[in-house]
Amino acid sequence: MEATERARYIKQQVRRRRTWGSLSVEMAVVAPILVILMFGTIEMGLLYKDVLSLNNSALEGARYAALGNQTADVLARAKSAAPTMLAGTITATQEYRTYNASTSTWSAWTPLTNSGGYNIAPSGGQVRITLNYPHKLATGGLFASMATDKVNNTVTVKASVVMMRQ
Repeated sequence: MEATERARYIKQQVRRRRTWGSLSVEMAVVAPILVILMFGTIEMGLLYKDVLSLNNSALEGARYAALGNQTADVLARAKSAAPTMLAGTITATQEYRTYNASTSTWSAWTPLTNSGGYNIAPSGGQVRITLNYPHKLATGGLFASMATDKVNNTVTVKASVVMMRQ
């Protein structure tokens, strides 16, 4: 190796060593941001999965209630439509209302009960099924500021569907 080639080689090595330090600093700044973005994407994906599943469950429950089925059967059907969720933690509200043609108004929402093997919502009325589910945050305390229940680290997901009684 000639002296000029050797000098070039040494200069290249010195330049590389200088960039190693700056790369480490850049990585130290960027890595936490990338980690938070990655975990945020995972958390939002899991939350969105539960929202879609709960909406589907509420739709299935409302459809079943619109056919006149009893309230216990409606609740069981709604909970069974969400196999990836903990069915015991889903809470439900079942209500109905009627339309008064003479005043062109809807009545207030009334709790749905049973009578004679069917629910009491009259044909042409509306039934509303509202489901609540406490979604447990998978990332723990990283996104604890999102939690509606800080003790259990959960976010309450709500779905409500209205259908006309057949």
